[in-house]
Amino acid sequence: MAISLDLRRRAVEAYQRGDGSIPAIAERFGVGHASLSRWLALQRATGSPERRPRAGGNPRRVTPEGEALLRTWLDDDPSVPQHELAARLAAAGEPAVCQQTVGQALARMRLTRKKRP
Repeated sequence: MAISLDLRRRAVEAYQRGDGSIPAIAERFGVGHASLSRWLALQRATGSPERRPRAGGNPRRVTPEGEALLRTWLDDDPSVPQHELAARLAAAGEPAVCQQTVGQALARMRLTRKKRP
């Protein structure tokens, strides 16, 4: 459950004013003392108890150029297996990927493959 920025700020300000200890203020605001400790550390590090943005995950292995190649190859022959598409990408100078990564890229591109003629 996400706790509002307003509540975070009020709890941090109460501690900074000296209204009580971390456990006492956490109980008064109905939050865990570990949460209040993290918000105080975040306040000291960044100047605000606001949540940090998410990291975003790993970068995609199939580049936009690789996606264009996949689209071209599947337009020519929709029955090409994913492991062959992965080999073609590597031969074209794109980063080496496995067939599952090709499948994920195709799903992200909303491309379907015809497996049999």
